[in-house]
Amino acid sequence: MKAFICHNKIDKVTARMIASALVQQGVDVWFDEWGIRPGESITGGIEAGLTKTDCFVLVWSEHASQSNWVGTELRAYLRRRVDDQTLRIIPFMLDETPLPALVADYKGFKIDPSTSLEDIAQEITGNPVDIQVAQIIQARLIDLMQRRARNGDPLPYLACPQCASTKLNRGTQLNSKGDEYYVIQRDGCGWHDWTQ
Repeated sequence: MKAFICHNKIDKVTARMIASALVQQGVDVWFDEWGIRPGESITGGIEAGLTKTDCFVLVWSEHASQSNWVGTELRAYLRRRVDDQTLRIIPFMLDETPLPALVADYKGFKIDPSTSLEDIAQEITGNPVDIQVAQIIQARLIDLMQRRARNGDPLPYLACPQCASTKLNRGTQLNSKGDEYYVIQRDGCGWHDWTQ
């Protein structure tokens, strides 16, 4: 499952928590903060996100109902949904603002301070087994490392896979035969990796 998080910027904190809860359940999430880097096209990023997802998470509120962006994203996804009945639309209602007529029929969730987003994420995903979650998280980590790697870095780690620290030491070392190796290590936990 790949989910697109549609929200108004005023509801960004809640949208981020929903996105995080879904990621913890192994969902591949497109969220504007994560999917569009500085210097990239906002509209191009949103379009790519909308066309590559099969689940549209609508974070709905009074603010969302007045947002041109939210309306545009919703109409684009509804158009895809007409052609592909397997696509899902899941509304998260933050207040009493009525859902748009074309979305009101979809099962969603009323969000209040007592709502467990983790439980909702489990319900949406059907609670996948841990190995599936680990595989999705690992694939996402590899994708992030490749996208953010320094040019030519043969070991493009962003953080230590053992302790998650970003304080990594990079350098070269010679072995007993005089061969040079590129080494990355985290002194705190002792993790290291190398390549020739």
